[in-house]
Amino acid sequence: MDNAKDSLTHDRLNLNFDVIAFQASMEDHTLLMVALAAIQMQNNLFKNSISYAQSVSGNLILKTTLKNTLETLTKSTDADEGSIFLIDEDGVIMESILARGPLTRDLKDVVISKVLDDGLAGWVLRHRQIGIIHDAVMDDRWINLPDQPYTARSALAMPLVYGIDAIGIITLTHSQPNHFDEAIASMMQYSMEAITAIIVNAQLHSQYRPFGLT
Repeated sequence: MDNAKDSLTHDRLNLNFDVIAFQASMEDHTLLMVALAAIQMQNNLFKNSISYAQSVSGNLILKTTLKNTLETLTKSTDADEGSIFLIDEDGVIMESILARGPLTRDLKDVVISKVLDDGLAGWVLRHRQIGIIHDAVMDDRWINLPDQPYTARSALAMPLVYGIDAIGIITLTHSQPNHFDEAIASMMQYSMEAITAIIVNAQLHSQYRPFGLT
């Protein structure tokens, strides 16, 4: 039990350290704009999540929440593409939306396994912190997969951490290098707990509403 508490404290200290590191090169007025942007983004996500909880049932509420989360984050960061996948405690993929669009189950598993083993998503999962790739050509954490239908020169990935467990990863990409900077990373870091809470809430609704529980 004490080890679990120490681990949780360590994770939170790491997250706080990352926020400070991202902020170090920003001026006060930029920090204020970043904080306001994070609040606005979180408000939009919360409003939509409440609407979905009232109007959508079953597993559809989780898929709808994931789709809306990606759309909101992509718009807020001016990213070109985004992907999100959720994992259980054994690292098994539970739900996913990939930037390349719908795939067969087998191919989707291959794609996700590759990025978890060798790519930025895996790095983020292991380090439990936001990862930025300024130029994919120069960073070996970026994996270009066969038949990839989009160009990615820069990327940002964020872990979804619930308690001491990583439950998923969100990845955003842009076709130009150096698109994601410290301001965007800080906005995402400020919002990480809220985004995770919204997704966990959608998971709970998807599990229990079919049984008549709200």
